[in-house]
Amino acid sequence: MKRNILITMPSLHSGGAEKSLISLLTALPKDIFDIDLMVVNKGGLFYNMVPDGINIIEAPRSFRIALGRLYEMKSIDWGLKCISNVLLRLSRLSNLKTLQFTWMMWHKIIPDLHKSYDVAVSFMDSMTNYYVIEKVNAKRKYLWVHNDYKKLNAYAPFDAKFFSKADNVVTISNLCVQSLKETFPDLKDKFIAIENISSKKLIDKMADEFYPEEYKGIEDKTIILSIGRLVEQKGFDLAVKAAKNLKEKGVHFKWFIIGVGGVKENLKAYILQNDLQNYFELLGERPNPYPYIKYCNLFLQTSRFEGKSIVVDEAKILNKPIIATNYPTVKDNIQDGQNGIICETSPEAIANAIIALNRDESKQRHIISHLKKYCNGNENEVEKYIKLFCIVPALISSFSFFKGCLPV
Repeated sequence: MKRNILITMPSLHSGGAEKSLISLLTALPKDIFDIDLMVVNKGGLFYNMVPDGINIIEAPRSFRIALGRLYEMKSIDWGLKCISNVLLRLSRLSNLKTLQFTWMMWHKIIPDLHKSYDVAVSFMDSMTNYYVIEKVNAKRKYLWVHNDYKKLNAYAPFDAKFFSKADNVVTISNLCVQSLKETFPDLKDKFIAIENISSKKLIDKMADEFYPEEYKGIEDKTIILSIGRLVEQKGFDLAVKAAKNLKEKGVHFKWFIIGVGGVKENLKAYILQNDLQNYFELLGERPNPYPYIKYCNLFLQTSRFEGKSIVVDEAKILNKPIIATNYPTVKDNIQDGQNGIICETSPEAIANAIIALNRDESKQRHIISHLKKYCNGNENEVEKYIKLFCIVPALISSFSFFKGCLPV
């Protein structure tokens, strides 16, 4: 008998967790699992990539409103709408802590989900964690944390109540597990690591689909690329200041950013104020970023904190020299001097690292050689998901762990 699984996600807009979920849904064997997917706020870059055989179900209206779709409110909800607008504005500053307060305000009017499941999953550190614990009837429940918890500015005692009721809390690297254990020592046995999925076959195939128009005619410049949401966490304010530093030092380069988010206007203003239009360009979303990675010269990760960056792993698969800032979990991605370079988290250090690596062709060759030898994707991580979701051991043993199950 198939296992009935519910997977919840706030949205499928651009992001590493969203991309990883699509890879997971594609890989999970449909002869073992019947999967319902609840995307609270529909649409987004990855929404149309949900594979066939996945049943998308509607989130309750009150849950959609609580997660930001305020236009769905009726006029009689005016008071709640005003409060939610304030909380939504605050959430852009304090994020998870404000989502916690929002759940406290809304949870009593969000209805239970009537269908029962063998397994319920919240695949994002958001209000879906609270929804799965309080509103879903399932034999086993798993919550995800995709970041270094200590950096999320959350109220830990609030989350402890929910984490304690989950069968496991899954995060994406060993350093992220350690962060959770240090924050919640009484729950240390709950925390496990399963990496986000990166398929080398799929990435290589998509990377060959086209040559970026934006790169044509500037091949004589050092083409730098960064990818991520335009939020403070990703450090693109540091990147654009590093670009100003590079320009002042006479470096011949063009830096592209793929992503959307709340700090876009601030970045655009800085670009204009410092005459960086020919040096630093915001490209917005790109459904297929892999050709941009394949044909760039350097890949830059300028984050202040991360979980385990999936885009860095993808750049490694495409054998790109990588420079990453020294965020707390960076060593889960980069071994300094071997498969990339780690620099301090400042515009000056980023600029200096770019100049040094760009000049050192021997170091670039060493990094590329290391990446070609050791970075071949992690499709086998899917086995861990299957073991987690299969309560009945016979289901696991009956399934030959599917080499080549990811799309090619």
